[in-house]
Amino acid sequence: MADFLEKGLLGNLVSLFTADPSLYPLLRELLGDEKIGVRLGTSALVESLAEEGAPHDARAAKALLPLLESSRPVLRGDAAYLLGVIGRTEALPGLRPLLDDDNEDVREAAAEAVERIEGGPAGGS
Repeated sequence: MADFLEKGLLGNLVSLFTADPSLYPLLRELLGDEKIGVRLGTSALVESLAEEGAPHDARAAKALLPLLESSRPVLRGDAAYLLGVIGRTEALPGLRPLLDDDNEDVREAAAEAVERIEGGPAGGS
């Protein structure tokens, strides 16, 4: 799957995830990959699934929530961003502590995600 993401074969993976919701836990692993192409592809995959109104958004959110506690700021920020894209209210309890994160980028991603989920203008408080 990582190879598909790195090669930009996004359409195939969108179809695969839509057809087989048991794949959603793999998002956690893919987003944590060391290769930037895989991480960017994972973000594009989640964005595409959300745009298509994939019926399994709750599974995607559940897969990403543990990443909010990662020791890696980039992973916390990416997960926060994607949870905002998914827009599930069950992500809010995990996102709110990141509003006080030590990392400015993480705080910003969390604030935008919370605003997006709550339906307000992103970045406005």
